[in-house]
Amino acid sequence: MKFVKNAWYVAAESHEVADDLIGRTICDRSVVLFRDEHGTPAALEDRCCHRHLPLSLGKRVGNVVQCGYHGLEFDRGGNCVSVPGQSRVPPGAGVRSYPVVERYRYIWIWPGDAHKADPDLIPDYHWNDDPDWISNTGYFHVEGNHQLLVDNLLDLSHVQFVHASTLGADGVSNAPLDTRREDDKVRIDRWIMDKPPPAMFAGAGNFPGNVDRWQLISWTAPTHVVIDAGCANSGTGARDGNRAEGITVYSNHTITPETEKSCHYFWHHARNFRLDDPDLTEFLAKAASTAFGEDVDILAAQQRSIDSAKAEWRGIDINADAGVLQARRVIDKMLAAE
Repeated sequence: MKFVKNAWYVAAESHEVADDLIGRTICDRSVVLFRDEHGTPAALEDRCCHRHLPLSLGKRVGNVVQCGYHGLEFDRGGNCVSVPGQSRVPPGAGVRSYPVVERYRYIWIWPGDAHKADPDLIPDYHWNDDPDWISNTGYFHVEGNHQLLVDNLLDLSHVQFVHASTLGADGVSNAPLDTRREDDKVRIDRWIMDKPPPAMFAGAGNFPGNVDRWQLISWTAPTHVVIDAGCANSGTGARDGNRAEGITVYSNHTITPETEKSCHYFWHHARNFRLDDPDLTEFLAKAASTAFGEDVDILAAQQRSIDSAKAEWRGIDINADAGVLQARRVIDKMLAAE
């Protein structure tokens, strides 16, 4: 399995991990998530060291996880601290624990070398808990390789075709790209000038005519994408930095590999305008979820097609793939280093 393991991934949204245990597969590894009595999240290998029952089928008892088969108990460090029917715990009894950090309404996990798990490497998704922003959130389970979803987010020329009723509008695929690689980041800028606004932005911004539209993508290895997207009345200087006659939405995405052919897709869509308008919040949440759900269907079909392809089949690259190819080079380098 080709996964970058020395990296932070989102294991769950914070609200998902409450009193119960949650089992989740991350980078082809079974993990159980829970909170201790103080509410601090933890993650262990989801497999009892006695007879291999998933620990997620057990329960939390105080600060420990109790296996649902024979009652062995494990602390947040993965150490077996109790075995029913005997006073002595067998030497070496335990399961792997994983570094976790709770930040931005997410629980992050580091599936690689625990000694390299620096919390400062967690990407910035401050919009998700910043009181000056409203952030709609969502999750999809995707029946496709995680890299296919990263590719999708780095090549937004597809919005003109896949998201015609929400994010799409004429002129996107023909607009020039500015692609830059900076260490473990790739930045892709696209401006669509003097065109009609897409449906979602038209509904949110009440534009009287054409707009100047931007899609400014920032990818941080291995799977984290921030898209600064918006529209302003055409010719009012948005490209030069004046967005006063427009609206901005940060479309933020983070993808966690599950298996070679599936992944977890966490997203949040943030805005800093009309914060006291619940109808707009509902409208944007529905529009974003609908659009991203369209991507999920496309990716599943793409994965099935890849699986059925003959050995001699070869794909091609096009100009819009510039950012995708740069990101894949970064990933190849990270995989080689591991």
